[in-house]
Amino acid sequence: MSRVRSILQTALTLPARSARFSEFVFRRSDAAFDVFPDDPAAGEVPGAGLDRVLFIGERGELSLGVRTHELSIPAFFARHRAAQYGRGTAWSIASCPSSSIRQLPAVVRGHREQLRECQLVVVMVGITDSLSVMAPATWERHLRDTVEALHEALPRDARVMVGEIPPLDNAGSLSRAARVAAGVHGRALNARSRAVAEDLDRVDVVDFPEELTRSVWRPEAEEHRYRDTYAVWGAHLADHV
Repeated sequence: MSRVRSILQTALTLPARSARFSEFVFRRSDAAFDVFPDDPAAGEVPGAGLDRVLFIGERGELSLGVRTHELSIPAFFARHRAAQYGRGTAWSIASCPSSSIRQLPAVVRGHREQLRECQLVVVMVGITDSLSVMAPATWERHLRDTVEALHEALPRDARVMVGEIPPLDNAGSLSRAARVAAGVHGRALNARSRAVAEDLDRVDVVDFPEELTRSVWRPEAEEHRYRDTYAVWGAHLADHV
């Protein structure tokens, strides 16, 4: 019996070890192409009314690969809201230096004054934590801490939207074994996010756009690939407000 248990434990830890190693490989293989905007991480799209929206989380999910924040997820989100629903949006980004959810509660506390005027906060984080195999219980604890800190700072009628972690099974820069491991782990973290949303008020979890899951995603030094991804992702988030 103990031998069977040992075999099962070994089988379960192998994907995790692959994913840990893949974090180094992924970051190293993509590092030569890392491009981030250096213009102000804020903008405004006019419309009926003006909702203030803060995007917080992982810089690599929000604006990697483009040279201006006008091509980031928040900008596409705002333009889609104006075009489809006539709503004006003043958007801004607060990224966590480590790209990990561990730092999000501190980021929230550092933006308390800005949050007092926001109607919506969009949380976009999880790729780095999936690749580093953060324990699901740890992820859930930090997400709860983040949402509770947001609730303390936001107006009573403001909402929090959590974007699901993309399916890393399609990250073409990883080996197949590492993709499978990272994909499984990302889904486990997403399940914890949904549990938090069920427990806490004014929190919604939004899935990753289906049309972006149909092919293997390979990071390349071509801005249009990131731009097109952000256009779809930003519009998808806007449709769920």
